[in-house]
Amino acid sequence: MDLSMILGIAQLIKDYTGLEQKTQTLLHELEKLTRKEDDVVSQVKNEESKLGRKRKRDVDDWLEQVERTKAKASCLEREVAARRWDAFQKHLSKVLSRLRDDKVLKIGIFGMGGVGKTTLVTHIHNHLLKETTNGKVLWVTVSQECSIHMLQDKIAKCLDRTLSNVDDQIQRAAELSHYLKRERHVLILDDLWCSYSLEDVGIQLGFDRCKLILTSRSLNVCKQMLCDEVIRLEPLPADEAWNLFVRNLKHPIVFYPGVESVARSVADECGGLPLGIMVISGSMRGMTDIEEWRNALYELREARFSGDCMEEKVFRILKFSYTRLNDPTLQQCFLHLALYPEDHRISRENLIRDFLMVGLLSDSKSWEEEYDMVYTIINKLVNACLLERIQISHAYYERDYLKIHDLFRDMAISMVRSQFMIKAGLGLRELPAEEEWREGLERVSLMHNWIKEIPAGISPSCPRLLVLLMNNNYFLKEIHYSFLSRMPALQVLNLSYTGIETLPSSISDLHNLSALLLHKCEKLRYVPSLVKLKALRTLDLSWSAIKKAPAGLEGLVNLRTFDAGYSKLKEMPNGILPKLSHLKHLDLKSADKSLAVKNARELISLKRLEKVRCRFKDIREYNAYVEYLKLRDGDGGPKQWELIMPIIYKEENASRVFGPPICSKTVRLGACHIKEGGGEELPLFPKGIECLSIKDPFDGMRSLMDIPSIADCKLRVCGLKRIPGMEHLVLLSSSSPADYYAPLQSLEYLKLDALDDLRALVEAAAAAAAAAGPLPGWISEGEGFWGLKTVYIYKCCKMKNLLTDTLLSLLANLENLHIQECEAMEEVIAVTKADDLTSTLSLPKLRTLCLRDLKALKSICTKTIMCNSLQYVTLQQCKKLERIALHVGLPHDGELPGGKDNCLRAIHVGKDEKEWWESVNWDSPVDKSLLRPYVRYR
Repeated sequence: MDLSMILGIAQLIKDYTGLEQKTQTLLHELEKLTRKEDDVVSQVKNEESKLGRKRKRDVDDWLEQVERTKAKASCLEREVAARRWDAFQKHLSKVLSRLRDDKVLKIGIFGMGGVGKTTLVTHIHNHLLKETTNGKVLWVTVSQECSIHMLQDKIAKCLDRTLSNVDDQIQRAAELSHYLKRERHVLILDDLWCSYSLEDVGIQLGFDRCKLILTSRSLNVCKQMLCDEVIRLEPLPADEAWNLFVRNLKHPIVFYPGVESVARSVADECGGLPLGIMVISGSMRGMTDIEEWRNALYELREARFSGDCMEEKVFRILKFSYTRLNDPTLQQCFLHLALYPEDHRISRENLIRDFLMVGLLSDSKSWEEEYDMVYTIINKLVNACLLERIQISHAYYERDYLKIHDLFRDMAISMVRSQFMIKAGLGLRELPAEEEWREGLERVSLMHNWIKEIPAGISPSCPRLLVLLMNNNYFLKEIHYSFLSRMPALQVLNLSYTGIETLPSSISDLHNLSALLLHKCEKLRYVPSLVKLKALRTLDLSWSAIKKAPAGLEGLVNLRTFDAGYSKLKEMPNGILPKLSHLKHLDLKSADKSLAVKNARELISLKRLEKVRCRFKDIREYNAYVEYLKLRDGDGGPKQWELIMPIIYKEENASRVFGPPICSKTVRLGACHIKEGGGEELPLFPKGIECLSIKDPFDGMRSLMDIPSIADCKLRVCGLKRIPGMEHLVLLSSSSPADYYAPLQSLEYLKLDALDDLRALVEAAAAAAAAAGPLPGWISEGEGFWGLKTVYIYKCCKMKNLLTDTLLSLLANLENLHIQECEAMEEVIAVTKADDLTSTLSLPKLRTLCLRDLKALKSICTKTIMCNSLQYVTLQQCKKLERIALHVGLPHDGELPGGKDNCLRAIHVGKDEKEWWESVNWDSPVDKSLLRPYVRYR
């Protein structure tokens, strides 16, 4: 057996001197060794199984040596990682220790832009969230032009409060102070540009009240705020900067001769700024030739802004990454990000929608192709470090968002200052003065302000204006006719999330308008005639109060998207839909249940339709459209659809915490027959259903497998409510063929509500239960039986347990379990053999367990259940519960609570249930006293 590869790695470990380059080489060699190991194991197993040969002792010795070498390399990598974070941890530990000092009430962190201030306080914020059991941690991004009024509103929002909408600053400060006094807080004010009087804001500090952490680019701000402790963040030393640069190149890299010295010069241009290093190195990934590195160095040195101030020098570094995008569309998408308020967070789906809405891409492609293109653009911006992913921690879960770093936004604004007017999120109560509306403007962003009206007499002349974003001005009620009268080139008008009641008639003369966005205009009742808007491609009336289809709708021959989802629209006049022949996306799922498709042929006539969501007047029209979908399956028909029947169906709200996965093919049925043999016309099922919801059928079902045509479904989400006769979701039988249960393999999310006859989630048939032998392997090996990740069970009054211990392997993939108001439930997992209580069970992937209002619950299980991935436990109103046998993972000595993804983070108990919790016996290898830091009473 060749040992040269192992010896090479061993020599690297032996000669290790702490240099990043040797670590990269080590990882590269280790990767090759792992591939070699996989090949050897595969070959040995093949010869053992097919040829009957027995492996030699040398082979086992070699494999053991490989494992020992990999373990040593892993330890070395952890040591390097620890050294990398020494300086960072020093600052982190210093801040946390000062917070524990009663004499320190204000901590200031300052340093130049891009040096890592926000990164540091992000770690502090997340640590405090996981550690704090008494009080709250509040984060406010202050931004450059933040008034006291705006700052008060931002802090109140963190507290889920709303202050009086008055100009009396003293009254608002008193209100905010009252809310802050209710419990202890650590308040983080990120990115202060000037000092504030805490008294004027309404912040009263005290060791038993509130402590303050602030960040700023200016030492003077920290001094003026009278910080008790000031921490300065310096740029990285040259060696650390180079190590970070090399590490962010991602793949283990070996520089060709001469390349490393040029690469070091490129890294030096970043001035030790972590943000600049991440940006520049990210744009150089995969570059190996010296010519590419020399060219990059030349471009970086040439990317000059006017001026010698520090901000301009930082911009020079950042602009390099923008220039190297080498794609005008990518660059335009990046510049569009500057139109959002500073530090604005946005979900990926919303950003994709915005990019598509504002016309940054051609709409000549299919909707799916456009979506994929924008998705790819966002990934490219993230990979170039021009857009960052952030994760926001909530009580039970974490959610991903995107944002542009404030330095990148400042750079973008400086590049487009002559064509853009950006006053987003500044707390404006009136429009900018008319002289600010220059004739050369192409894009204007006034989103997220407090503008109340646009009165008569305001008529800015903007002949080149293409995009006007006024969304999220919640108090905007009126726009006078004159305001839009001199914007002839306008293509995008966004008034979403405003209080507008009627649109000005001047909109009817915007002949170039391609997108009119009125989402969540909940008071909007009138839209003027659209007959002249032949260029209109997107009309978004979703969640508006519009009751009648706008006049001229039938003339919008270029319309691609018509969204009336959850609006008050009552009726779509006959004959309009066939005239909108270019429609790709149609949403007629109105909040008014009377809006329904009366003639399926009108829907069928839309040959370019790719996404559709609508109700049907009756089962005949529903079935006619399903027949069309079956006929066109995979051949030009819509790829995404949500079909609802009948019109009285009222959709239930999805869970706020663990919403179902997004599905592209959904059917919702209510108050109809679903069982054969009754003589009634039954609803047909399109192929490939991913989400199925059935509520209040006229006839019952015994189990999920009774659903007609379930074999043709690809169910990921299933919701069942008030289904008579259903005693179990699945009845297992050893006599059933393996493919009988195949439709369950894709199921991820299950919601069962008010199933009055339900006894258990899964049961074995009587014959199987009585048999001496176990169930067949394809059933007992749960990971291949179904992919269930989330289960919600509400108000199933006869349910005594979820399932038995012998069937627990069926939940091998379960991540979230929520059971509420099941008044008969005594045990979540029932044990079939009372004399066998020593063996343990396992739910290896369970992350969240929530048990609420289970009045009869005595035990989760009498056996211990291994839940090493469990992070969140909620126990509320389960007062008969006396024993909990869950084995959870806790951090090792020296690690912070919640520091690992597979460790316990919180146990949530009712506010008035402390005495009950103290009496509960936590029966597992984990001592209950070790759980005290994780308990939250709420």
